[in-house]
Amino acid sequence: MPDDEEWAFEAEINLWDDGESPAQAQEDEPEPSGPTGRDPDRVVTVVVSAEGAILQVELAADWKSKVDPRALDMSVLTAANAATIDALLRHAEDVRRNPPSPPRGNEDESPLTAQDVLRLGDAVLAEVDEISARLEVTDRPVAATSSGGHVSGSAQSGRYVGLDIDPTWASIARNAEVEAELTEVLKSLHRDSVPDGTGRQIGKATAELLSLVHDPDRLIRRVQGARSAGIERRGEDG
Repeated sequence: MPDDEEWAFEAEINLWDDGESPAQAQEDEPEPSGPTGRDPDRVVTVVVSAEGAILQVELAADWKSKVDPRALDMSVLTAANAATIDALLRHAEDVRRNPPSPPRGNEDESPLTAQDVLRLGDAVLAEVDEISARLEVTDRPVAATSSGGHVSGSAQSGRYVGLDIDPTWASIARNAEVEAELTEVLKSLHRDSVPDGTGRQIGKATAELLSLVHDPDRLIRRVQGARSAGIERRGEDG
């Protein structure tokens, strides 16, 4: 009958049944250069793109000795949302350092009447309504489940609000398997809860209005041109 030391050794082997051991902790791996989030225990690392899309979920080799498998879902949730915030902060800093150039119109110099302004305003409102409708759809909670069925989660407007990991499976599965199902679910949640690029594009009418606002001299010329044309027409009629 094995003594206590043998039982302890077998328990450790079971804990690291996938060949991973505390000595294999990722000590020499370089820090990710892109937006990254970690949980307070630093057992989960989530790397995202500049737009916040999930790129990779990494588990520390010795995570099972630091976090109860029943609490892994909260660690992943914390790391994923931290990565999203990091991406937003980096984007804000990039915009601050490199502000976008004022929108350019088509340099139209044709007279701009009051009716033209009203039509342009109506077109801008229509574009705003269209974008708002798309945003309303993506503001609804979305859910996803991994193909293996061990991980499920929910998100809303790009924020991860819930995650459920089968703790029994997580305690015996290889780290690579757990990472794969986590990545699959988080990618799906981000894709379905964040507006696509069309929601951030400026419509034609909106671009024209902004170009007029950023070029007041041209706006004045076009308005004055409309007034001159109106005066000339009245003179001809008289």
